[in-house]
Amino acid sequence: MRKFLILLILFLPILPAAKETKKIVRDRISPEMSEIYYVLKSDTTVKHGRYQAGTLGKILIEGFFKMGSKDSLWTQYNIYGKIKSRGWYERNRRDSIWDFFNDKGELDQKIDFTNNSIVQYRTPFANHIFKIQSGDSCILSKLDRPPLYVGGAARFNDFFQDEITMPLHKPGDKVLGTVHVAFTIDTMGVTSNHHVLKGISRICNEEALRVIKSIPDDWMPGVLDGRHVTVEYIVAVVFDTHIRTMEF
Repeated sequence: MRKFLILLILFLPILPAAKETKKIVRDRISPEMSEIYYVLKSDTTVKHGRYQAGTLGKILIEGFFKMGSKDSLWTQYNIYGKIKSRGWYERNRRDSIWDFFNDKGELDQKIDFTNNSIVQYRTPFANHIFKIQSGDSCILSKLDRPPLYVGGAARFNDFFQDEITMPLHKPGDKVLGTVHVAFTIDTMGVTSNHHVLKGISRICNEEALRVIKSIPDDWMPGVLDGRHVTVEYIVAVVFDTHIRTMEF
């Protein structure tokens, strides 16, 4: 027994010490949003431990940081408490299978980021005719799978709603209508060539184009005959009593 205790005492000092952290609470980082997270005491710029963000007492995002990187399970909720997305991060990169839900809490997409493949998805554009580009030529065709924004329409619209504003015209003017913005999604899911196909006013056209261009590239490219293809994609930005988008 004495030999065992001596060995234990000898080995204990070489075990890694637990990282000491302290709790940080940040209120109103954006209108009505707050954060609670932990940082290293030795370096308060490094997040390490549980993370939560929310508004009006409701958690909207929760997950974990490991030495400054997103790690383990992360979950995002809408304001009504329904899950919007759930999946694993490893060193700030999405890993394994992620589930994405629409605003009704229904599963929209299941994506395997380890293999960069789509396990399950729903789309209203299964029978839509897309303009497919190949070199200098174009064809019109249905796709085996249309381009998909990772996270579905709900996530795409979140970015849009956070950025869009109702453009100001002359006092008393109400310019309402729909701006059609087209852009190219290539075989790597990268967008380019954003332009207005049909507009309603210079100011509305510019605002719609600016916001669509600002949405982060996170597309799964379209597929035809088992291959990724470059296609033209169209988003309709509706300026009404409230602003919304409709994808084509």
